[in-house]
Amino acid sequence: MPRSETQEGTLARIHPGQMAALLRNRGLEAEVVTENNRTRIRTEIGNRRTSVHFYACNDGGCQSIQYRALFRRHERFTLAFVNAWNYEKRFAKAYLDREGGLVLEWDVDLDGGVTVGFVAESVATFQTMLTAFDRFTPRDDGPVAPDPGNAGRSLSPGAPDAGRSPTPGRPPAGPGPQPSGKGSTGDAPGERRI
Repeated sequence: MPRSETQEGTLARIHPGQMAALLRNRGLEAEVVTENNRTRIRTEIGNRRTSVHFYACNDGGCQSIQYRALFRRHERFTLAFVNAWNYEKRFAKAYLDREGGLVLEWDVDLDGGVTVGFVAESVATFQTMLTAFDRFTPRDDGPVAPDPGNAGRSLSPGAPDAGRSPTPGRPPAGPGPQPSGKGSTGDAPGERRI
């Protein structure tokens, strides 16, 4: 039994070979690549070229992984678009690289131990994030008078308030019930926000 695996079937660390096997078990291609003393996995998730990077590594494995999907340069991917995604969504972050291509990243931490099923499910979760990103349109609720408590700054790109709670930890007031589960906004209690 590898040192990164505990008796209960949880992982505190993962090796690139273990992650590649996990991806292959999900029916995905997985090529382990080492360049400049850094190992990553090349794969495709949700029809997107994706790589899995490894961090906080030692002989026992790596404590965290990062999914990274690359998007070709597109007129839609402006700084305002990226900022809106990063403001409106929680887990996956986006940025523009030096060539103007867009990168979407999500980190998964294994610290304290997680089940093998959790790591396997992280693949599906990242695929859900990619789908949400492909469908993403920044909010545009139109011009509203600025809140004097915010010194004229809007809380959301293009719209002050935009359904945000003024108090952290409290849900925003909104019309009717909110959807829950993968692909939801996560603005209501119990929702996953991606």
